[in-house]
Amino acid sequence: MLIIDDDEYVHGALEAALRVLHVRLLTAHTAAEGEALALQHRPHLAIVDVGLPDRDGYRLTADLRGAPTLAGMRILILTGQSPDLVAARNAGANDLILKPFRLHHFLEVVREQLDMRERDGRPMPAALARGA
Repeated sequence: MLIIDDDEYVHGALEAALRVLHVRLLTAHTAAEGEALALQHRPHLAIVDVGLPDRDGYRLTADLRGAPTLAGMRILILTGQSPDLVAARNAGANDLILKPFRLHHFLEVVREQLDMRERDGRPMPAALARGA
């Protein structure tokens, strides 16, 4: 699993929450770093923040979707801004979570995405935004 977010606090909170899933975690602070890690390690799920310093998360999501070797990867977008559901859908995100969020809700969405990865590569559903 790959977390791409420039906020150290978010990294720490997500890493702590995801320990219960016993998954291998990779972390990146920029879109470029995250894209390189994704291409190298091919994680099952990427958690992408919208507000990255070098490229917005919607653009990064679209770029990751364009990589043939990442076709089965699920992408969950995190945003503390007003979510752009159309941009997320068009970029190829599988789901979107609004910050701040409850950790148990976040884990539920992550588990769902990991389960869905095994079934198909569908884009996110029409009822996409999940809040706190």
